[in-house]
Amino acid sequence: MTAAKKTAATKPAAKAEEVVVETELPDADTELSAAEAEAKGDEVTVEHNGKTYVLPSPLDYPVDVVFADNDFEAVRIVLGEAQWQEYRKSKPTIRDFQEFNAKINAVSGN
Repeated sequence: MTAAKKTAATKPAAKAEEVVVETELPDADTELSAAEAEAKGDEVTVEHNGKTYVLPSPLDYPVDVVFADNDFEAVRIVLGEAQWQEYRKSKPTIRDFQEFNAKINAVSGN
C-alpha cells in the first residue's frame, strides 16, 4: 500500500501589472513616399529647425551605416560630414536630436 502524498496549498499567482504600450501609427503617405524614393533611388529631404537636409535614398546610404554603434554615428554617416557639422552648429539637445532622428527615420521608411 502506498501512502498518499500531501500537497501544500498554493497561493494564487499575483496578477501581473498591465503594461500599456503606446505606439504611433505610421503615416501612410510618408511611408509611401519613402518607399517610392527608395525604389527610384531619389534623394529625400528632411526639414528641421528651419534647415533642409538632403539625404540619399536608403539603399544609397554608405555601407558604414550598418556598422554604426549608435544613432548619433548613423545620422552623422547618413548626413555626411558637412551637413552633420551644419546641424551641430545649432547646439542641439538630446531631445532635438531624437526629433531629428525620428524625421530621418520617417523619410527613410524606418
